[in-house]
Amino acid sequence: YRGDVPISYADRFIEKVAELEDAGKASPIIQDEGVTYLYLQHSNVYLLAVTKSNVNAASTVYFLHKLIDVFTKYFEQLEEESVRDNFVTVYELLDEMMDFGYPQFTEANILQEFIKTEAQKMDVVERKAPMAVTNAVSWRSEGIKYKKNEVFLDVVESVNLLVNANGGVVRSEIMGALKMRTYLTGMPECKLGLNDRVLLESQGKLGKGKS
Repeated sequence: YRGDVPISYADRFIEKVAELEDAGKASPIIQDEGVTYLYLQHSNVYLLAVTKSNVNAASTVYFLHKLIDVFTKYFEQLEEESVRDNFVTVYELLDEMMDFGYPQFTEANILQEFIKTEAQKMDVVERKAPMAVTNAVSWRSEGIKYKKNEVFLDVVESVNLLVNANGGVVRSEIMGALKMRTYLTGMPECKLGLNDRVLLESQGKLGKGKS
């Protein structure tokens, strides 16, 4: 998608993988002649990323895993045959998920809102991009409506205590987490405030009749 690595390097990759597998030195990252190959094998398909620069290997491998998740969501099974049968769809997905070598949208639920398929054919009806694509939030779809707006907030605390044989405390800590379940229409802005009444009272910062 940058055009800085010729397509002929894909043939070189197959040869290099075969050499390493025969030698028992297979690795998910291969460097050869100034080119770095990062790949995953899923079923009978190789997913390959090629670069000449110093990229974040973990992010690249994670993107390849997201490709597998998206293709599996669309095609049920990711195999050579499913890629051949849905070649146009694969190009559409890659075009949305990658922009000049940079990952963009990798959530299958969001991609399915504007890249729709029926069996092996694309639905070419023009659709506007959903808000989730133009927003920073990719995990919430547009058009969510509830009859009653509600927010449920739970504070979960746990105490970890380590005691030695003499009964002395070696280590103690309190772990806390806020768990929220929301039923809010649209994409509202919410502000959450915490009031530690006990702490404020102990520091004398809380007057009578105030909370």
